[in-house]
Order: sequence, then structure tokens, then C-alpha cells
Amino acid sequence: MNTQDTNRKLPMRVKLGYAAASTAPTIQMLIQMYFLVFFYVSVLGLSGGVAGTIILIARVWDFINDPLMGTLIEKSNKPGGTCLWWMKRAMIPIAIFMVLCYSAPNLSYTMKVVWAAATFICLGMSQTAYSIPMSALQPKLTTDRAERVKLGTYSGVFGNILNAVVPAVTMPLVAVLSTSNPATAFTKLAAIYACVYLLMGLIGIIGCKGYEDNDYDTEKGESAPAPTVKEMFSALVQNKISGIVFLIQVVKMLFSSLQGSMLLYFCTYHLGDGNIMSVTTSVGVFFTIGATLLLVPLHKKLGNAGTGALGAAIDVAAMLFMVIIHVSNPKIYICGALIAVAGASLATNILTQCLMDSLDYGEWKTGRKNTAVVMSAYGIGTKIGLAFGGSIAAYVIGLIGFDPNAATQPANIVNIFFHMTITSEAVIYGIALLLFLYLMRVEKRLPMMRAEIAARKEKQVQ
Repeated sequence: MNTQDTNRKLPMRVKLGYAAASTAPTIQMLIQMYFLVFFYVSVLGLSGGVAGTIILIARVWDFINDPLMGTLIEKSNKPGGTCLWWMKRAMIPIAIFMVLCYSAPNLSYTMKVVWAAATFICLGMSQTAYSIPMSALQPKLTTDRAERVKLGTYSGVFGNILNAVVPAVTMPLVAVLSTSNPATAFTKLAAIYACVYLLMGLIGIIGCKGYEDNDYDTEKGESAPAPTVKEMFSALVQNKISGIVFLIQVVKMLFSSLQGSMLLYFCTYHLGDGNIMSVTTSVGVFFTIGATLLLVPLHKKLGNAGTGALGAAIDVAAMLFMVIIHVSNPKIYICGALIAVAGASLATNILTQCLMDSLDYGEWKTGRKNTAVVMSAYGIGTKIGLAFGGSIAAYVIGLIGFDPNAATQPANIVNIFFHMTITSEAVIYGIALLLFLYLMRVEKRLPMMRAEIAARKEKQVQ
């Protein structure tokens, strides 16, 4: 399929299919973000420091693994679409390692550490083989910016539903599954989530079949060879917009992982009721969906970066209010958290649109879109943020003397839970706000860049 024919409207089956495919990794990410540290410490019996080290090592490897996967995709040319080809073959390993990662075998402490590290690293590698081509798929489906925002809207709605459902139902389901054998409750639940992952991935692959375009040669001509590894990494380094998006994603996922690991403790010991977490996430789905549905009109009014800046500002304002009053009233917390989650949803769901804008910037700078490698920046940022957020949470739990068997905790420990849940969000989204404001300046130059790219292509044709 010729890339110049891809500035097109997409049928509903593609929009829903991509939404399903792109949301599938959210399942694995959410259970890792909210429950992996809890599982390692409270179920598998590892120390907080060991749990944090395992997460950090796995994510450091991902920092290398993700761009290599992007390079492999760029140099591949598979029938029916390279991205879809890789996604299809990654799903079964992901399902297997999801189950193994949340299993608690009866082993010695040392062998439990080895088991946890091996299964988590293998899960991460399998996830990379799916998520990197999945991220690269969206800009290959269409070059129409409005259609891309619509794709992001559908994906955002699906993702927001999972963001509410998974944290809300996981611990209640663990309790139900614990009645027969508590040691295998997380394993059984992981198997259920793995099946949902497989189903969503399969729906996505079927829905997008026939619409993937191989676009690495847009300006070099259709007979041009795939770019070399050196050319791809050079183009990535020169792409300023993708670098900024990468930084935003790192700080955003750093907070998400940190707060996700601490939220249950915060609700239990600071607010006095762990069920507040389920209530907030359940009601929050309506706020996140509402915010996501505003993406298209806000994109038209403010642009991609402007929409992200608005969302980050809303989140910061809500969190600063709760920091100032040192919120301890559950109702006030729920109200503030719901406002914050609406803002965070805008910033989160528009970020991939900003990254796709960086493809035009990269093509303007180097003559190649370098799609898969550039889009891998999002995945790399996600995993680095998850790594350091989860590791920091695990290390802190290990250092502060937290006793998981105690009904109450000392005031200094409860205060740490507060700042790592509330204050950290204000700081991290404040950083994201500054980065979005800088992106707005760069985004104003994109029409000029696209015009120059079109002129160069027209000159080649002549």
C-alpha cells in the first residue's frame, strides 16, 4: 500500500480493533503497577529491597530491549503488516509469563528471588514484542491527524475503563479465589487476566488487518532499502519532540507506579479505609471517559500539546489543594482525586498524539519517519517510569520499617504514604506541565515542517 494513500478516514472496525489491541497491555501494566510490589512482599515473601531491585533490573534491560525491538520492526517486512505480525506472535508468551510471574512456588528464599526475577524479565521481554509494534501501528494506519486523535479517543475510553475496573476488582477477586487455596489466588487471577489480554489482542489484530502501511521509505522512494541501525538511532537522537514526550512519559509513569504501589497503603492507614481506593477508581472511570471524549474538540482548539498542558494544570491544581489542607477526609479526597484524574486523563491520552507529531519533525530533520524506533520512546518512558516508581516504593517500604501484619502504623510512616501518594503527584504533573508548555512552542512550527516535506516529495516526483 502506498503511504501517500494513507491520509484517510478509518472504518469503525479499525478504530475499535486498535482500541482493543492498544488496551490489552494496560491489563498487565495495571496489575504490575498496583499489585506487583504487594505480591512480592506479602505473598511471595520477598523483602521490599529485593522486590525493588528485581523491578529495577528488569526495566534497565527494557531500556535496551525496547529500541532494539523498534529497530527489528523497521528492518522487517512481513506479509500482512509487520506490526501485526509481531503482535500476533507475542501474545501467547505474554499470557504464559503473566501466570508464572504471579505464582508463588514453594521454594527456598534464594530460589524465590531467582524465580521472581526470571519470570518478570521474561514477561517484560514478551510485552516489548507486543507493545512496541502496537505503538508503531497507530501512525501506520492513517496520516490524518484528526483520525489519529479519534483512534486515541477510542483507545483512551477502553483504557480508562480498565484503569477503573482492574484496581477495583483485583483484591476482591483475590479474596474470592483465596477461599480454596490462598497461595494460588493471584495465579488464578493472572490466568483470567491473561485470557482477557489474548482476546483483546486477537480482536485488535483482526480489526486492523489490511490497514497497516510500511512507511519507512516515504521520502526515499518505495524501492529504497530499510534504514541501517546507525541511521535509525541517529534519527532518534535528533528528534527533539520525541525526547520531550519521552521525558513526560517517564515522569508520568514514575508517579503512576509510585502512587499505584502506595495508594492501597494510603487509603488503609491515612484515610482509614482501603475500600476508598476501589470507590475512587470505580467512579473515576466516568470522569476519565468524559475527559477522553473531549480530546477531539480540545485538539481542534488547543492543539495536542495545549490539551496536554491543560490536563496537567488541572491535575496539579487539585493535588496542591489536597497538599495544602493535608487531606484526611475521605469525601474531600475522593472529590479532589476525581478532578485530578480527569486532568491526568487529558494529559495521558494526548501524549501519543504528540509523539506521532514527532514523526513529522523527524522526517523534516532526516528524511525518514523512523516510525517504530521513534514510537518505542513511549514504551521506554513507560517502563523506566514503572521501574523507578515501583522500585522507589519497594525500597521505601523496606526502609521505613513497615509491618504488613500491624493493624495501625506509626504517624511518620502514615505521613510518608501521604506524600508519596499526594505530594508526589503535584510535583510530577508540575514537571509534565512545563514540558507540555515547551512542546506547544515546537508544535507551532509543524505546519511549516509538513509543507517543506511535501515540497521535497513533490520535487522528487518531478
